[in-house]
Amino acid sequence: MRFSRTCVPTLRETPSEAEAVSHKLLLRAGYIRQLAAGLYIFMPLGWKVMEKINAVIREEMARIDAQELLLPLLHPADIWQKTGRWSGIGDEMFRLKDRTGRDMCLGMTHEEIMTWLASREIRSYKVLPQIWYQIQTKLRDEARPKSGILRIREFIMKDSYSFDRDENGLGQSYRLHEEAYHRIFERCGLKFYQVESDPGMMGGAMAHEFMAPSPAGEDDVALCDSCGYAANVELATGVSPETKFEDQPFEEVHTPQKRTVREVSEFLGASPAYFIKSLLFIADTGPVLVLLRGDRELQEKKLQRLIGTCRPALKKEVLETLGVEPGFIGPMGHKIRIIADKALKEGVYISGANKADYHVRGVRPGKDFDAEWTDLHMVKGGDRCCKCGG
Repeated sequence: MRFSRTCVPTLRETPSEAEAVSHKLLLRAGYIRQLAAGLYIFMPLGWKVMEKINAVIREEMARIDAQELLLPLLHPADIWQKTGRWSGIGDEMFRLKDRTGRDMCLGMTHEEIMTWLASREIRSYKVLPQIWYQIQTKLRDEARPKSGILRIREFIMKDSYSFDRDENGLGQSYRLHEEAYHRIFERCGLKFYQVESDPGMMGGAMAHEFMAPSPAGEDDVALCDSCGYAANVELATGVSPETKFEDQPFEEVHTPQKRTVREVSEFLGASPAYFIKSLLFIADTGPVLVLLRGDRELQEKKLQRLIGTCRPALKKEVLETLGVEPGFIGPMGHKIRIIADKALKEGVYISGANKADYHVRGVRPGKDFDAEWTDLHMVKGGDRCCKCGG
């Protein structure tokens, strides 16, 4: 087709709704147009690019003997109900009824449908392994669509599934996909990192995701230059810088109206690393007291993997549960579940005294309180690598 007949509606000015650089360029170059929040039209040039990307994907999937198929976008609810995800997934799923009143949904992912198909068509282990994939539209009722086509309500996804004889076969299929994805991203000219990630609602023992550095990104990753360890901060682990502790007696200190770690540390002239930060959360199973070192921040996804859906307690709930106002909570003497970050396991600390306007020096883990010890804090630059110490 002649260029003069091609629809390439370029723009001189950047639309006010565009913030990400990629969004601005796609709009101005005439690659996409917005229909509504999170809904985009691919114009002729934009669709040509998508088709080229799809061609690269198909070539690399063919190299690992994957077979392409196409599954329906509209799903009956009963298949999702059998796995428990019909009720487990919240408002992100588009739900509807057909003309007979039967519950249906629009596919945001296809695990249920793919395994339904495999359960009927794979009749013997002798035909395994099988790798099936598709390039299909997905729909998710995204609460805050933004950044152009990076976070949207309707999107095109390539999803792949392997069916294997055993764990070894699964591992081999996983490695084949890793290699294929590396080749795809390299052929597309992307700088990327393969990082450990949270399986989330997909479940499973292990997951990785591929991250492309971008100022419009919404995730953070922890990277080790020494050994190559890479993980999403939602589950990344690191070793906190060592702190030298001084032996001190257990004693109360008057700290009038000083509630936050920062306020008390300045008042007492001690580093936040010597404090215990006590946070009360309300889970479906009841209240949980969470303990962190004063210089660390909680990674809530790590906590949610332990206790399920939870939220910070309200001031009224803190008073009813612990009998003390927020800001003066200590880990001593409580009869509720206590989960503490591993970084607190050794040392002598300052904490709330469970009494208004007072804190306590000389708190020793294991002696003055007991807890479940796990990794809860968010890693940050300067921590040592959990793999090599770098």
